Amino acid sequence: MNRAENKATRLLQIENLLLAHPEGLTQAEIARKLQVDRSTINRDLMDLPASIYIDDIDGGKLKIDRSASLINLNLTLHEAMALHLASRLLATRMDRKNPHTASALRKLSLSMRRWADQIGHHVSIAADMMDDDSQKDDPNYVRVMELLTEGWANHRKVKIWHRSEKMGKTFMYLVSPYFIEPYAIGQTTQLICLSEPPGTLRTYKVERIERAEKTNEPYTIPKDFDPRSLLAEAWGIWYTDEEPQRILLRFTPRVAYRVKESLWHPTQIITEQDNGSLLWEAEIAEPQEMLPWIRGWGADCEVLEPKYLRETLEREVRKLAKLYGIGNISGPKSSFFAHRREGEDREDWQPLIEHLKKTAEMARDFCADANIAELAYIAGLIHDLGKYSDAFQKRLEGTGPRVEHSTAGAKELKALLKGTPQEVFAHLLVYPIMGHHTGLPDYGNETDLEGGTVCARLKNQLPDYSAYKSEVDLYTLSFPKRLNIQPLRLRVFPDKPTKDYFGFSLSFLVRMIYSALVDADFQETETYMKGSKPRGGYDDITTLRDKMGAYLKQFENPSSDINHKRNEILQACIAKGMNEKPGFFSLTVPTGGGKTLASMAFALHHAAEHGLKRVIYVIPFTTIIEQNAKVFKTIFGEGQVLEHHSNFDWEGKKRDNPDDRTNSALAKLKLAAENWDIPIVVTTNVQFFESLFANRSSRCRKLHNIAKSVIIFDEAQMLPREYMRPAMAAVWELVTNYGASAVFCTATQPGLERFLPENAEVRELAPNPHELFNFYKRVEVKYVGTLPDEDLITRLNAHEQALCIVNTRRHASGLFSGLEGEGNFHLSTLMCPAHRRTKLEEIKERLSSGKPCRVVSTTVMEAGIDLDFPVGYRALSGLDSINQAAGRVNREMRRGVSEMFVFEPKSEFIKKTPSFLKQSAEVTRMVLRDHAAEPISIPVISAFFERLYDLQDPNISFDVKRIMECFDSADARFKYETAAREFQIIEDSTETVIIPYNEEAQSLIEELKSTDYPFFTLRKLQPYTVSIFTTEFDKLSSKGVILTIDDTYYVLNPDYMKEYYDFDKGLIIPENGGGDGLLF
Repeated sequence: MNRAENKATRLLQIENLLLAHPEGLTQAEIARKLQVDRSTINRDLMDLPASIYIDDIDGGKLKIDRSASLINLNLTLHEAMALHLASRLLATRMDRKNPHTASALRKLSLSMRRWADQIGHHVSIAADMMDDDSQKDDPNYVRVMELLTEGWANHRKVKIWHRSEKMGKTFMYLVSPYFIEPYAIGQTTQLICLSEPPGTLRTYKVERIERAEKTNEPYTIPKDFDPRSLLAEAWGIWYTDEEPQRILLRFTPRVAYRVKESLWHPTQIITEQDNGSLLWEAEIAEPQEMLPWIRGWGADCEVLEPKYLRETLEREVRKLAKLYGIGNISGPKSSFFAHRREGEDREDWQPLIEHLKKTAEMARDFCADANIAELAYIAGLIHDLGKYSDAFQKRLEGTGPRVEHSTAGAKELKALLKGTPQEVFAHLLVYPIMGHHTGLPDYGNETDLEGGTVCARLKNQLPDYSAYKSEVDLYTLSFPKRLNIQPLRLRVFPDKPTKDYFGFSLSFLVRMIYSALVDADFQETETYMKGSKPRGGYDDITTLRDKMGAYLKQFENPSSDINHKRNEILQACIAKGMNEKPGFFSLTVPTGGGKTLASMAFALHHAAEHGLKRVIYVIPFTTIIEQNAKVFKTIFGEGQVLEHHSNFDWEGKKRDNPDDRTNSALAKLKLAAENWDIPIVVTTNVQFFESLFANRSSRCRKLHNIAKSVIIFDEAQMLPREYMRPAMAAVWELVTNYGASAVFCTATQPGLERFLPENAEVRELAPNPHELFNFYKRVEVKYVGTLPDEDLITRLNAHEQALCIVNTRRHASGLFSGLEGEGNFHLSTLMCPAHRRTKLEEIKERLSSGKPCRVVSTTVMEAGIDLDFPVGYRALSGLDSINQAAGRVNREMRRGVSEMFVFEPKSEFIKKTPSFLKQSAEVTRMVLRDHAAEPISIPVISAFFERLYDLQDPNISFDVKRIMECFDSADARFKYETAAREFQIIEDSTETVIIPYNEEAQSLIEELKSTDYPFFTLRKLQPYTVSIFTTEFDKLSSKGVILTIDDTYYVLNPDYMKEYYDFDKGLIIPENGGGDGLLF
């Protein structure tokens, strides 16, 4: 090959390289790829095509202007015919001028006329049609399309400003174009892209993009992205993450042949009927998109399913009949309405009786598993009787003030049942009916004249709502003959007889009805306002059980003794899951025994065997909930598991979601969190128990879905001691009266039986727990008495690797400062999760490679942290905490027996010790004295809790806020609002501070300042947050180091990061800023 041929080949290679690298390449990079000298590439610059240029702004890279690069195309006659058909579709289905389209068609026309003159002529006509004055002249559309095309071709993100049709506002998005799709319906162009915010796949109508700007930020289209798959279930362009919906249409014989001629949708199934008609069935993502097509068939097409789509067409038919003044088709005859959609005619408002009946039916279905379906139906049927007043109807029309409508149904029921044997049902149902908007109220006193109590509200004068009698006949209501519940009986004092808590059982029954009512009311209203949304679509329990089985196959042939023992525990749990009836269970397994997987395996087999609906996994710490949820999501799939804890609790949080699709996504996630209608829920003690005693509708909607569930309490020793009596009473109700099973998992069973009725049997799942503790004996606990800080530091410095856990953040920080040499680490909740995660990874690496590694930590290290130290130190505390700390020492039994030294701290960094910690430490001291040889064993742990409980005043210690007294009334004079206010597991109010920990956190903070989607940004910021007590926050704030965003979100000022955030210790609290900080 001569020099000229070499050069021509090289020029072509350069052009192809730049086409493959839209980011550009330097001359040196091109030379390396072509294996020539850089000087050769430099000489070739003069001969490169004009579309290749040098970008001086981007380091002198060579780039190709794709908009100026010509594409050569060779076609056969029949390929040209295909382009003719495509050009005709384009010309007749697009209504905007596009000079690029017209130009491309003219070029095509000129090429084709030489050998297919007629076809070329008509392609030219199509080009003229695209330029015709009848086409909309929209230069902005052309410019936006140019920028989107360049972004798509060059893999560069584009900023767009898109106008929301419904809100009439314009919002900015950073988009990564994945696909551009013409859409015949409405003659539009649709952009399918990854949109930030909200960080998900979205579709934007190009015609609504008011402005676009190109960026230099690259992106990669996922390899598994395929628009064919994405739109496979769409009728046109509307796709969804939900399951597709079944559409069933009936076509008359007159059009049956025409329907059969075409494949209207890839999933269609056509069934011919004997009378010549046919049934047409398909699975469609968003059926609303089909409406224009269905309308086009007129009376020859009847919608059979889904119901809401048929109702939509029925409303349109009534409108058409009214518009043309034909027939006698009218809307619902009711003059009373429950809801209306903005901008709709009155005949399309929701009839009140329809809302009442549908809510009643849904509430009845929700309570079917709780044996109170009849009462739930009654509550649903009469909850909105107050809307029958003229005052409310005027309010609905927009001409009147707000009207209190929730008391009317309660008043009518009280009057109806007064003096009858069923009067007790009126006493119970007034609570959910009155509270379906404002929350379950207190009963109050008969003398109450004002306020929100039941007594006060029953005396209120209400607008006349008697018109309900024309549509609702209260005399036909059917009440149960008796309440099918077993009353709670507890022994408060060990030497006293049991006490009947029938009032508590009645109050819990009311909670179940309330939960079903508010969930049904919300869902029924949402269905009318926004259209039916497919709910659920989750795997059933049997499928999840099988997924668990497939995951566990990897553990079937364990190689080590410890893994063999874990497998033994696992198999025992599976067997008992299938064989044991629902009830109370314990799983007593030493730390490291694999109780997380074993308990979940039990739960799924147990649920599948006994028809239970879901598994609720309750964890004490938010610090470990995410890692457990991650394990479950790996096993079962992301969409089968809900994390619900303080970081995911949206009640009271400020959100501003500017468009329907984001609202829909948020509503689905929020709905799952509020009603737990999902197979697996991972939550915290705080979220679980405070929900059981809450009174607001948003917190109570989940309660009816806890019925017939398996509830696993991980680290059961961490259940809230101060609220143990009401907490366990609620668990007993769920198990005894509402079909649930409860599993108490821990290495240190806290003797919960004393808080249950005498006849409550707690069955052990583990095979011989005493033997398990002997097998897992890997740590010798030694009590060494008082250790001043200097002596403790000397001991720690003498170890190459050691763990020390103390009770307060201040003490941990002080000890860390005294450590010497390399490999020293500090962990506490003053470090943001991302910071802790980084430190833990470094600790794991050092431990596994034998490098020096000394860790001083707070109790954040005591649960769920999979680390293995050769020696440990633990400040004196409860024996349960000491056992948890011991679980981080010799965890994998790679050594013979390691040592855990328990010491009494003597430190300048400890100013005050909380009373509960003092008490636990005192009991531990006694137990260690009496059982020095074997302090970590089942008998000793039982002795610890027995002594600890015996020290408490049984009147108040396990029910410090006297929650049980709020429901100690067999005549239903309950105090729901008071109980909700008082049942606060974490009473010290806290504030969350966002830490500008790294570049990502800083970028997200900037995004938070301007985003219209703070919810999504805050989720990304969660790894960069620290929760501190309000007193500590006030001290930091007084120093001027806290920035406030939107009067809602608090950020540590980046200018003060060096002074107030230590990359060894975390957030620095001023000396006078709060107490020692036991923050769990």
